Amino acid sequence: MSHLSRSVSYHKYQLKWRLTDAAAHLHRRREDAAVSLTFDDGPHPGTTDLVLDILSDLSVKATFFCVGYSVRAHPELVRRMVAEGHTVGSHSFTHPYPQDLGLLSVSAEYAAGRRALEAEVGCSSPLFRPPHGHVQFRTPPLLRCLRLDTWLWSVDPEDWRPNAHPREIAAAAARAQPGDVILLHDWVEQPEAPEALDRSATVAALPQIVATVRGKGLRLEPLP
Repeated sequence: MSHLSRSVSYHKYQLKWRLTDAAAHLHRRREDAAVSLTFDDGPHPGTTDLVLDILSDLSVKATFFCVGYSVRAHPELVRRMVAEGHTVGSHSFTHPYPQDLGLLSVSAEYAAGRRALEAEVGCSSPLFRPPHGHVQFRTPPLLRCLRLDTWLWSVDPEDWRPNAHPREIAAAAARAQPGDVILLHDWVEQPEAPEALDRSATVAALPQIVATVRGKGLRLEPLP
């Protein structure tokens, strides 16, 4: 394939995804100058509580995208998130691979995840992040039908990788600019290896991430 052909294919691919984002009303960045820390795949005792401790010590409010079955298993952690001023959103019920499911099954997963969260927080919670960040061309009508406010991210420090190092996580997060949404994990569903369940690197990197973002003169705020 020639350089021109590759360039045309790339731009067609980008256009398809931009159209999908628009059709799904999907967000990857904030519209203001703040930066958001977001945490996926929890809640999980022994990790989520440590993250909450650090955020409290640093006076930072974040956003947690919670898996429905874990919300039911650990409701006290979700209650603590809300009580401490964090924003919570749903992240499906069992964190499947959406591309492996039929559309009705995907719909049931997303709806059940939202119901589990709303039953615990006692109010409407449309904020949503699809598991694995996966949005297919078939899903925008589903997301609109479920009235989900769908967010992905713009900075991925890849803290979900096995044996991720705090310094590497912090360095990747340091790329954050005004409007960026940083992806982190207080737990990891479907880990590539058991080592990925050790969330100590993310916990250790978190104070440096906060210091770096604030050192740029940027505000840290939960997703709107």
